[in-house]
Amino acid sequence: MLSRKISGAKLRRVREDRCLKVTDLASAVGCSHWNIYKIESGRIQPSSRVYAALKVALEVDDTELVDEASGSAA
Repeated sequence: MLSRKISGAKLRRVREDRCLKVTDLASAVGCSHWNIYKIESGRIQPSSRVYAALKVALEVDDTELVDEASGSAA
C-alpha cells in the first residue's frame, strides 16, 4: 500500500497537459481505463505497481501527483 495519497485532480491535469486520453494512459500503465477513471475521481488509490507505472508513463515525480492536503509523507 502506498504511504502517500494520490490526488486524482492532479493526475487528470497532468494527463490532459500531455494530451493523453484515459484509454491511452491506461494502455501505457497496463490497467483498465475504468481504473484510471476511478483514480482520477478519487474513488480509489492506485496500487504501488500502477502508481510507479503512472510516474514513468507521465514522466513525473511524486510532488506532481501527491495530494498535499493528505499530510502524508514518505
